[in-house]
Amino acid sequence: EQMKQRIEDYSQLINLGTGNPYNGETVFVKQCGKCHTLFDQGGEIGPNLTSYKRDDLGSMLLNIVNPSIEIRKGFENYTVLTESGRIVTGFIADQDNQVVVVRGVDGQNVVVPRADIDEMVVNRKSVMPDGLLDKLSNEQIRHLFAFLRVTQPLP
Repeated sequence: EQMKQRIEDYSQLINLGTGNPYNGETVFVKQCGKCHTLFDQGGEIGPNLTSYKRDDLGSMLLNIVNPSIEIRKGFENYTVLTESGRIVTGFIADQDNQVVVVRGVDGQNVVVPRADIDEMVVNRKSVMPDGLLDKLSNEQIRHLFAFLRVTQPLP
């Protein structure tokens, strides 16, 4: 219930004013761009947002306010325990019969031989932190969503 209220509050805040997408791009790069790509810039730790339905404000807010509610396929976070006692956490970037390649949140790939894997567990919590919007001012939130909703890269 509290989550529904927060989404409603953010939704009203965003719809009450107009943000500047250029300022929003700056907020995006700082807050989201380490992990997410939009158009041609950003990181690859989280899903690429370019093809995401960015005109659906409710859905976007739900996924930002509660990042663990729906973890997109391929972006599940795993913890891999090895026979030698190593713990590797991240996304499965690649795998075959011999190895599993785990990409950490630092973007680095770790190759783990299958023979060395003791246990592999999927984490139900997103690596995207909760409360990302809490740190932003009302203006920054409006700017960010103005940028998130543009349909073309900014000139």
